[in-house]
Amino acid sequence: MTVLGCCSVGVSAGAASLPEVAPRLSCEQLAQQDFSSVLGEQVTINSATSMATDKGSFCKVSATISPSIGVEVALPAEHWTQRFLQVGCGGLCGSINLNLSNASSCVPALNGEFVVAATDMGHSGSMMDASWAEQPQKRIDFAYRANHLTAVLSKALSAAYYGQAPRYAYFMGCSDGGREALMEAQRYPDDFDGISAGAPAAFFQFQNSFYHGWSVAANQRADGSAILLQKHLPILHKAVLEHCPTLSGVNDGLLQNPYACRFSADWVRQCAKGDSEQKDCLSAEQINAARRFYDGASDAEGHQFVLGGLPLGSELRWAVPANEKGSSSAEAMVLPTLQSVLLPGGHQNIQSMKDFPLTQQNFDRVAQLAPLYNAANTNLRSFQQQGGKLIMWHGLADDSVSPAFSLAYYRGVQALMGAQTVDGFLRLFLLPSVGHCGNGEGYDQVDLLTPLMAWTEDGQAPQQLITGKREQVDAGGMPLAPDNAPKGDDTAAAEAQFHGVQRPSSPIATPDKPVTATRPVFPYPYIARYIGKGDINDASNYAPVKSAAFERLFFRQPAASFVGPDNQHFYRVENGVLVQQ
Repeated sequence: MTVLGCCSVGVSAGAASLPEVAPRLSCEQLAQQDFSSVLGEQVTINSATSMATDKGSFCKVSATISPSIGVEVALPAEHWTQRFLQVGCGGLCGSINLNLSNASSCVPALNGEFVVAATDMGHSGSMMDASWAEQPQKRIDFAYRANHLTAVLSKALSAAYYGQAPRYAYFMGCSDGGREALMEAQRYPDDFDGISAGAPAAFFQFQNSFYHGWSVAANQRADGSAILLQKHLPILHKAVLEHCPTLSGVNDGLLQNPYACRFSADWVRQCAKGDSEQKDCLSAEQINAARRFYDGASDAEGHQFVLGGLPLGSELRWAVPANEKGSSSAEAMVLPTLQSVLLPGGHQNIQSMKDFPLTQQNFDRVAQLAPLYNAANTNLRSFQQQGGKLIMWHGLADDSVSPAFSLAYYRGVQALMGAQTVDGFLRLFLLPSVGHCGNGEGYDQVDLLTPLMAWTEDGQAPQQLITGKREQVDAGGMPLAPDNAPKGDDTAAAEAQFHGVQRPSSPIATPDKPVTATRPVFPYPYIARYIGKGDINDASNYAPVKSAAFERLFFRQPAASFVGPDNQHFYRVENGVLVQQ
C-alpha cells in the first residue's frame, strides 16, 4: 500500500534543500528594533520570548500593528531554511493560531524550519462575535489589510533577525483562510511566492447571507417550524448514494463528481399517511425542502442568488435542527454577520431570517460591500507574472462553502487568462466526499505544502495529490463525534463549522490512528478511476480520466443569472464560468 508521506505527493520528494541560516541577533535584541518605518504604520513589539519546543528553539514575537492588528511570529533560532509561512484564519477570526494544517508530511514544516506567522485580523474575541465590524477600520483590516501587513512585518522581522529576508514566502488557509489566500494573490501579488487556498469563501458577502441563510429559509414553514431534521439526513444520503455513480469504478459511496448527478424526488420513498417513525421514508414536504437545498437560493421571480446549492453527497452535514422548534447552526452563523459585518452602516436590527428575506432588494444591499470583502477578481496576471504558484482545493461534499464557487472562479480565471497560461501557475483539486476543510466520508488527509514548495521552488507542477484516510472507528453503526465536533443546535456548533469542523459521519477517523488507505486526486477536470486490478485502497491503482460531466451538467441556472460587484469589476456567471466585465 502507498504510504501517505512527503514523497507521495505525485511530483517529487519536495523542494530542494536550502542552506540553514543562523540568527545574527538575540531574541531580546530583536525586540528593540523599530519596524514602524518599514510598514508605514505604527508597530508595537509587545514581547519577544525565547522558547524551546519539540521542533526546536524559537524566538516568538508578539506585536500589534496600528490600530489593533494582533500578530504572532515564530522565528527558528536554529535550522531556519530561508522559508516563511503565513497561516490563514477561519470564520470571523478574532484569535491567533500558529498551528499548521494540511502539511502533516512536509519534512521542513515538521522540523520547524519555517518562520511561521498568523494574525487575528484586527480584532479579538469569539469567532461568532461580529460587533467589531461596526468600526469601519476593523472591516478593512479583516477584509485584506491585516494579512498584508502581517506578511510585511514578518519579512522585516526575518531580515533583522537573520540578516536576510526569506527566500520563499508561502500562505496557506482554508474557509475564510482560503478567501484570505485568494485576496493576497489578487490584491498583493508580491507578498507570497506560493499560495494554497482551501474551500475559499471568496464570495464572502453572498456566502454568509444568501447561501447559509437559504439553509434556514428553505427549511421553514410559515409558522417558523423546521421541515427537514437531522434524523432525516441519513435517509436522504442513502438515496443519493444508491442513485449517483461514484465514477471511480469502485462502489465505495465516494462521488468523484456530484455534478454528474441530479436529484430526483423518485429516489426517496414517500411516507404513507400514518407513518410516524420515518425510518426509511420522507414526506413530500421534506423531499421538496431537500430539492430546494440542492437548487440553491432563489426567489419566486426566478432570481438565482448563489452559484449552486448544497452538493449531492453532503447531506450528513447539512445545518438543520434536531427538532421542529430547534435552531440551526446556519442561522447562528448568518445572523451575527448580517447584524454587523455584511451591510453598510452600523448595527442592523436583524433577529431572525424573517427580518432579512432573501429578495433581490436585500441581495443588492449585501452586494454593496462585495468590493471590500469578496476575493472574486479573476485577473491574476500580476501574480502569474511574478512567478507565483497557486493551489486551490475543495471538498466535493462541502456543505459550508459550495465547491461550485471554486469551480466558477477557477473557470473564470481560465476564461480571462487562457487555459494554457493558467495551467502554468494555478491548479484546482476537488476531493471526493470530503467536507468543509476536511472530515466527511472521503479521503481528507492531504499535504498541500510539499507539492506547493516543489512547484514554487523547483517548477514541478503537481500532477496529482495523494490523499489518505485514517483507520476508522465504527461505534455500532452510530456516528462517533470527535471532541471538537458540533453538538446540538447552538452557537457552539456554528462556531465549530466556521472552523471547518463538521457534523460527524459514521464511521469517522480518529486523529491518532494511522492512514490505512490512499487515493489520488487529479487536477480538475480529471477524476480518479480504478484500473481494475490491485488493492483498491492503494493510490497507485488509479488513473486519471477526464470527467465530461463537469461540463455537461455543471450548472442549471440560465446565463447571467448571478450578478454583483467584486473587487474592481462586475461579474456574471455563464454556464458555471465567472465572467469579468
